[in-house]
Amino acid sequence: MSAHTYATAVLGPAVVVSVGAGLFTTPLTSVVTSGATAADAGSASGLMNAAKQAGGALGLALLTTAAASVYASAWRTGPYGLVFLLLAAVQLAVAGLALALPRDEPRA
Repeated sequence: MSAHTYATAVLGPAVVVSVGAGLFTTPLTSVVTSGATAADAGSASGLMNAAKQAGGALGLALLTTAAASVYASAWRTGPYGLVFLLLAAVQLAVAGLALALPRDEPRA
């Protein structure tokens, strides 16, 4: 892997994914805890964090398997491109599902 291929195939997409994940975390926490009572807000937040950790571990395992199935060598950038495309597709699907959620009517 050269410096040029690393920057375009790994670093660039990793920065985009990281920024997207950072922008996603605060609204997610707000949505999860907004439906809980004050007494249950801590439990809801803890459950969300546990689910986020488990989902991240499962997602990493699946994406690593996808990358390893394309190439046996970890030094090629091709598998990482596939992984980032799969990750982008999953995130777009989740964003679509989030937009389809019912919304509360604003209070007058």
